Amino acid sequence: MGGKKDPRLEFLRRTAPGTPLREAIDRIVLLGRGGLILVADRSVASPIIAAGFELNAPFTPQAIVELSKMDRAVVVDEELKTILYANAHLVPSPSIPSQETGTRHRVAEQVAQQLGKLVIAVSEDSHQVTLFHGDWRYELQEIHTLLARVSQGLQILDRYRRELRELLSELAPLEFERRVFPSQVATVLQRALYMMELERDVEGTLVELGVHRELPERHLTALMRGVREEMELLVRDFKSDPRPAEEIMDDLLALPPEDVLRPDAVLRPLGITTEQDLEEPIPSRGYRLLSKVPRLPLSVIERLIEEIGTVDKVYRASRRQLDRVKGIAEARARAIEYGLSRFKNGYTATMDGF
Repeated sequence: MGGKKDPRLEFLRRTAPGTPLREAIDRIVLLGRGGLILVADRSVASPIIAAGFELNAPFTPQAIVELSKMDRAVVVDEELKTILYANAHLVPSPSIPSQETGTRHRVAEQVAQQLGKLVIAVSEDSHQVTLFHGDWRYELQEIHTLLARVSQGLQILDRYRRELRELLSELAPLEFERRVFPSQVATVLQRALYMMELERDVEGTLVELGVHRELPERHLTALMRGVREEMELLVRDFKSDPRPAEEIMDDLLALPPEDVLRPDAVLRPLGITTEQDLEEPIPSRGYRLLSKVPRLPLSVIERLIEEIGTVDKVYRASRRQLDRVKGIAEARARAIEYGLSRFKNGYTATMDGF
């Protein structure tokens, strides 16, 4: 599910609104002309250039637009600082298959596959801008289309966040009674994973928005605030696997989408694997709830759990028992008692993030 970031996002970033390359592309479209731009260094591009002239001029949007008025390709270096060739006749290997019908797009696809570099084709007839890299093909979208897509994603994230908060609120009182079942933990983790997957999708679209991304990006940040942290605390609370929570989180984030739909697959990284495990309630260590107590650092929470045990035991502990834990004086003991008492009775509105 998490996977590696697609390196082609960098191509979308380079061609996003507000960049010099996008300015050149938009001007070419506005003029109603076609264009072919190869982004590759000289040593890579020169073997497939049969004709044209070397330019070695500074890269500017205006220069790209003027040179695109010629019939053939413009070649720019990968740093987008120098225009290397103009009116370049690109001759890729004829053995490379192409699904494109137009000459310009067919050459773009073949060159992209042969060189493994970014090639941009602008259609004179449809004004469509297409990026090619290897066997990847992507048509740049209109700004209003991208904004609508982001808006839809943010609306879904908002609903998911409200659902996640509700699930966590329902979980809190059960943790004090040792009545949390694996299926409930899986449901919460699934909701968080759905949110993080959707976040990646929205982020990919934000890359394409370029200078138009600021407001939706702020909204996305607000919607995702605390989600990963809450998920990791939940893993700390309920994991049976002795591995660090960070490693388990990595496994969860690497789950393919089809496995995220299966509770048993989501619980497996936590070490909850057998039928018996799935049917028995799990005691909560209390990292998540104790982290909501003001001015209670993680180091103290860890000592508290190590010396007293699960959150229900911490809740029942006397003031004297709490005082014996290093780092907990009378003020912290009172804060722990007060905070856990509120969470046990369902008062979760004051929880940071959730």
